[in-house]
Order: sequence, then structure tokens, then C-alpha cells
Amino acid sequence: MTYLTATELRGLLLQTAAYRNARAILADEWAERAAENPLYRAPMSVADLKFVRDLQAAGIVQPVLDFTDYGAVQRWISRHQASLTPNVIAWLQQSFE
Repeated sequence: MTYLTATELRGLLLQTAAYRNARAILADEWAERAAENPLYRAPMSVADLKFVRDLQAAGIVQPVLDFTDYGAVQRWISRHQASLTPNVIAWLQQSFE
């Protein structure tokens, strides 16, 4: 079993912005959150996706993305391309190189 870091656990308990970002990714609501502020559409960050990965690994949330499955990662990237930076895409693909 994987455990959350102290910062992640604190984020979970306090429902911080980092946790809300992770929940938006897990619920596939990132675009809706971005639409709330049309002047600034923040892309997903590596930190957001690490939090998602860690929440899934700790069994706190139902898995929505298998970070170890190349096909699943590529499909997810394709569906969320507009919200991803090149750095985030590189991070998602790094274990397959």
C-alpha cells in the first residue's frame, strides 16, 4: 500500500486548492473549472497529476487513469491535450521511454 505525503494528507484533510485540482481531474471536470474563469485557463500541472496518482495508489479514490498503462496514458493525453503543457505530457510519458 502507498501512503500520502504529509503535504498531501494535509491537502486532503483541509480540502486545499491542490486537492480540489486533483478532484477536478479525477471527476473529469477540469474544463468546467477552467470555464469558471475564462480570462485565465490554468493548465494541469505535474503536481496536480502526482497528487491524483498518489490518491489513487493510497486507495482514497477510485482509479481513473492507470499511469502504468501506455495506451491509457496516451488516450488520456489525447482527450485532455488542451489542458496539458509539454512538461506535463513529458512527465506522463517518461516511464515509457
